[in-house]
Amino acid sequence: MRRETIQSVEISTIAHATEDPNKVILALQILLQDIPQQFTRHYLEGHHGNPIVKLEARMTSEYASQFASSLMGRLSKSERLIILRDLQLHSDEDGNLYIRVDKQRLLQKTLQFAEDDPVRVKIKFNKLAGDCKKNMCSFLESD
Repeated sequence: MRRETIQSVEISTIAHATEDPNKVILALQILLQDIPQQFTRHYLEGHHGNPIVKLEARMTSEYASQFASSLMGRLSKSERLIILRDLQLHSDEDGNLYIRVDKQRLLQKTLQFAEDDPVRVKIKFNKLAGDCKKNMCSFLESD
């Protein structure tokens, strides 16, 4: 029986009080492309009492693999090589690969890395499918 390499994907971001939550959801839909997904909203309070909405989604099996492949296909070869080169900064021992995407640039239909106020993507590799680091490398190197 063949084991899927990608076990799950989690996507999360924050809509700050100064942002329109509907535009943030639009950015997430652009990231997802045609993959149907519902986002859970968590209403939080910021350090200064400002309202914050945390948006989260989790997908498994077919949708997770489909999204991860689509995401890698939209990244340039050089961006994938940057992740590969710095894999220790983008992964952990539990088989998770972390990518941060610029939320504002998504609204312009551009996929770009970001550290400040990103959409966080966590791709979980299935440990039963073999060595996670090795599978991450193969996944990042594939075309």
